[in-house]
Amino acid sequence: MPPVPAVKAILFGRNPHQPDPFDVEADAAEALGVDTYQADLSALLSGDAARALTGVPDRGHLRLLYRGWMLTEEEYTELDEAVRALGHRLGTTPEQYAAAHYLPHWYPKLAGYTARSVWTDGPDAAEAWRAARKLGPPPYILKDHVKSAKERWAEACFVPADATREDFERICQNLLDERGDRFERGFVVRRYLPLKVYGRTPAGPAHLEFRLFFGAGRLLAAEPYHEFDVEVPDFTAFEPLGRRIPSPFFTLDVAMLEDGGWAVVEVNDGGVSGLPPGLDPRDLFAALLDLK
Repeated sequence: MPPVPAVKAILFGRNPHQPDPFDVEADAAEALGVDTYQADLSALLSGDAARALTGVPDRGHLRLLYRGWMLTEEEYTELDEAVRALGHRLGTTPEQYAAAHYLPHWYPKLAGYTARSVWTDGPDAAEAWRAARKLGPPPYILKDHVKSAKERWAEACFVPADATREDFERICQNLLDERGDRFERGFVVRRYLPLKVYGRTPAGPAHLEFRLFFGAGRLLAAEPYHEFDVEVPDFTAFEPLGRRIPSPFFTLDVAMLEDGGWAVVEVNDGGVSGLPPGLDPRDLFAALLDLK
């Protein structure tokens, strides 16, 4: 991947109708001397991309890192077009965003390091069941092209070993209900990997999982996904995998298997990936500032 210029400013995507987790990040960026701007996502999602950026200078050549709520590829493209209309650009293009955001894009590049997966291009549970049978019998993990509903582990995410077709289709419907109008493109069915369980949450098991942030093909930060007091392993061996994803800023979620090995469990755009509890945003933004 070609070198990526250091981040110059951050565009925080705000949703006035939801609690905003990005205030702390904005303070951290400003403490480092990084200019910050706001994007009104309610305006963007209502089709008024220009109004969404009223706080951004109307001329100039800013390179903006989008940091905010998860967007579809189409919504991100609208944001990119509105930013370009003001003379600026996003550090991650819509094509690069999609490359890390949608499993059918990143899976072929990491197939040997993650759970076997199949997918559909629509919300047809019967089609998903037929695709799932190519993986062999359950257990499976069920999600859409971007996100699971693991907060409803037993009802809308995990397909147990003894599940029937009716059970599977019910879990599909629960996932559709949970994701609502944010359901992305189709079902993804993944072989269940025997991950090491380190604790539990109210929703289900919590695995020994870490979120790795990559910038310009380099590992920038790694922290436990959950609030566990564990030593962070040396993840530099994952950098060659990071260079397979054609995006300047993205995350790999990796988890320990019961046998002590490691597997990639998720990939996502870095701008919409939440920070693990132990990651200070000043450390991440400082690492992005240092990219040449």
